[in-house]
Amino acid sequence: MAEQETTLTDQVRELIDQNPVLLFMKGTPSAPRCGFSMRTVQVLDSMGVEYGAVDVLPVLQPLRAVTSEISDWETFPQLYVNGELLGGCDIVEEMFETGELAEVLGVEQPAGDAPAAEVPVSDEPYKSPPMTIEGS
Repeated sequence: MAEQETTLTDQVRELIDQNPVLLFMKGTPSAPRCGFSMRTVQVLDSMGVEYGAVDVLPVLQPLRAVTSEISDWETFPQLYVNGELLGGCDIVEEMFETGELAEVLGVEQPAGDAPAAEVPVSDEPYKSPPMTIEGS
């Protein structure tokens, strides 16, 4: 019997399990492809946390189905911390503003407000390389 093929769901679960902080986003941290992804990256970068990132655009529709199955959430970006979905951009920004995100991430709350969406993304805003998921 041939070796069992890894499904997209298995790949996503494995990425979530292997990365303490993982962002599923449109584009990459250095080149976000939507405003919501850019704003989420800016919050994470302002906190100085190391995180993995997955560009969902190459397999957007299949990933919507998988993430809906895993976490009952279809839209992107999606931020997972320690295997649990925190939410999308608005939730991440709200958690940042209340200090809850810093607590969940185990870091100090940065001084000041959440980063403005107009601020350009730095050339190297994340610590780990973006990950890819093979199409199903």
